[in-house]
Amino acid sequence: MKIVHFSTTPLAGAPFRLVKAINTLTEHEAHLIDLKRYGSEDFGQDVVFSEDKDLAVELAGEADVVHLHNYLDYDSRKFLPINFRDLRRKGKLFVRQFHSDPCLVARVMGITQTTLLAQDIPGLVIGQFQERKYPGCMVVPNIIPENDPLYTPLDTKAEFDIFFSPTTTVGAWDDRWNTKGMPETERIIANVCVKYSAKYKLIHKTPLRQALSTKKSSRIVVDEMVTGSYHISGLEGLSQGKPVLSYLDDRSSWIMSHFSGIGSCPFINVRLEDSYTVLDYLLTHADEAAEIGMESRMFVENHWSQKKLIKHFQDVYEKLGSDPGLVCRQQELQIDKPVKRFFACILPDLVYTGRKDQLNNNEAHRAQRS
Repeated sequence: MKIVHFSTTPLAGAPFRLVKAINTLTEHEAHLIDLKRYGSEDFGQDVVFSEDKDLAVELAGEADVVHLHNYLDYDSRKFLPINFRDLRRKGKLFVRQFHSDPCLVARVMGITQTTLLAQDIPGLVIGQFQERKYPGCMVVPNIIPENDPLYTPLDTKAEFDIFFSPTTTVGAWDDRWNTKGMPETERIIANVCVKYSAKYKLIHKTPLRQALSTKKSSRIVVDEMVTGSYHISGLEGLSQGKPVLSYLDDRSSWIMSHFSGIGSCPFINVRLEDSYTVLDYLLTHADEAAEIGMESRMFVENHWSQKKLIKHFQDVYEKLGSDPGLVCRQQELQIDKPVKRFFACILPDLVYTGRKDQLNNNEAHRAQRS
């Protein structure tokens, strides 16, 4: 099959990595058409629509499958003269993959969330927190190229002790999902580093190669310890053989186990409010931290390799070719009953709210005492 992906934003490089994996590991031929260059958020690109419209039109015309990402549907007009609805009428197969919260996707598209979730495009969603927001979509894993030199363990002395790369500067309790708790997390990292004269590196909106290089030259990686979901940054740290701190709620941990095939979690599963003592321990027990990092790398090699995970996408394209209706939520991952919805969606939100309230109560108590 000839598969052409379309994206209007970099999405942390996920579409580009997927296209490369398809070309390397399958018999399919894939291209990614990005709307434009993304400046400092450079995760790698294939075809840039604003620079080579003729090639983009040619690839779309030759495609067997059109794979849309996040903010695109049949009626999106950002890639004109490419008309997705016309391509569908001509027999092209379509699938759309979600990477973001539906509230954000709907807002960017200028439609309601209800309309978004009711659209009739066969859907995929990445197997992190997003999957619980799109209950009708087939869940797929995020792929990383574990054998790329930037994703392999460091063979020299690390330059930094702790690495943290927040996507936004939003506070931990200001947005349920669109946060990595940057202010609170940096405060904890800075305090523990001051105690031991350790060095940390925080980067934000940095080209991927630079971010990976800096992360590789760090001893410990902090992913995100607020929401209950890991991120691509955490997977990168595991691949590089780092001890990675991230908070996974029960749903996130279970979905990860579904794709890895094992019950154990590769992350140091810790909440923000408990992370100071964990970082303190890791900084003072370097040998143990290094051993944890070795286990991280072994997890990726044995349970999260491109060769293993690309099979899920091969299955998607095979299903599209035989019956697009088969591209739907896996039976074992369904959130189709009140009890399942409680444990997958409601309980994690209640826990998050409880943590927020507890923090506010503690701060109010300290203010009264002072």
